[in-house]
Amino acid sequence: MKLRFTLSALIIGLSATAASGVTLEELSARLNSLENKVQTYEKRFGPLEQQNRDTISMPETVPSSSVVAAPSDGTSIDDLFLGGGGGNRWYEKTSIGGYGELHLNTGDKDQIDFHRWVLFVNHRFNDRVKLFSEFELEHSVAGDGKPGEVELEQAYIEFDLDQGLSAKAGVFLVPVGILNETHEPNTFYGVERNNVESRIIPSTWWEGGVGLTKNFDNGVGLDFAVHSALNVPTAGSSAFSIRSGRQKVAEADATNWAATGRIRYNNGNGLSLSGFANFQSDIASENSEDNSALLLGAAAQYQAGGFGFRALFSHWDIDGASFEAADADSQWGYFLEPSYRWSFENGSSVGVFGRYSNYEFVSGSRSEIEEYTVGVNYWPIDNVVLKADYNVLKEDGAADNKTLNFGVGYSF
Repeated sequence: MKLRFTLSALIIGLSATAASGVTLEELSARLNSLENKVQTYEKRFGPLEQQNRDTISMPETVPSSSVVAAPSDGTSIDDLFLGGGGGNRWYEKTSIGGYGELHLNTGDKDQIDFHRWVLFVNHRFNDRVKLFSEFELEHSVAGDGKPGEVELEQAYIEFDLDQGLSAKAGVFLVPVGILNETHEPNTFYGVERNNVESRIIPSTWWEGGVGLTKNFDNGVGLDFAVHSALNVPTAGSSAFSIRSGRQKVAEADATNWAATGRIRYNNGNGLSLSGFANFQSDIASENSEDNSALLLGAAAQYQAGGFGFRALFSHWDIDGASFEAADADSQWGYFLEPSYRWSFENGSSVGVFGRYSNYEFVSGSRSEIEEYTVGVNYWPIDNVVLKADYNVLKEDGAADNKTLNFGVGYSF
């Protein structure tokens, strides 16, 4: 590869910087940066031929104005001298984002809570190696005797390989369900996340390990991961609760392991389907018996114009005499959620939805739940949402639990 530093480029660069008021000291720093780039190139690819470094190419005509066109590769003159290189400054490779949501629940439960404040910090080391991280504060205040928690939900390195294949290692969200990986408040209906994906999946669920993703040109995708396992308690008020088994990669017991696989399909016209499985070598490692477990599930999403539909089913099958004795060896649930959204010329939109959920889970004792939710979302812009819903939870032998809920959320 040949590198030419032309006299015309230097002349034009000098005239441009002079016109913009750049001092000689700043120009010297830029030239030093360019020389460092040349030295870096030579270290990586070997010395440049001397005649190529000394080549001076005078243009046939020099533009009368001092306006400098960017090089054909898209690198700006500023990038050339300041070392940007089209995004080589560290801060140009780092991005931040996040989301948050405030909830007001009234009825059988009266409380206001800033449920989540989340910050994403991502960094691109180069075109193939990237960092993704997610930091969360729940319920505003964390500490001894406080309701909140500070959590690191994601922190993994992703390696982009050839032909639609990527690998990752670190702490990541398990590829199951609908909400577990995409749960920003402006992306779903309802103030609270649905209970099937809270009690059964259990969202939000992250583990430490390694994973592979393969995307094909026909809309099919595959995900596979080997990672840390759940550790479900078998005693106490939360006995046999799947959700209580999340170790959150916090000095987690690594005696046992788990694996997750998923197949995805997106037809490009609003239909998205997935099937997933998770195997736990022992879902209750503190129990002396063998408690291997298998989660199977499927999810569907469809959007055609304003009409939308979501559905999900998931089921745990757990081995072991203690789970069977507690009627906790089978825990399952599903929901159906139709919706309709109207969009307006000013960029805002309004959507209404209804959701029917049916699920059975164990947390100390077994609960069989039917749940009905109706509500409305208003998006003044796509990244901000105001929500309201009415929820009725029915359980045999108990009075109906009715709540009216309001929320505001955002993501960026």
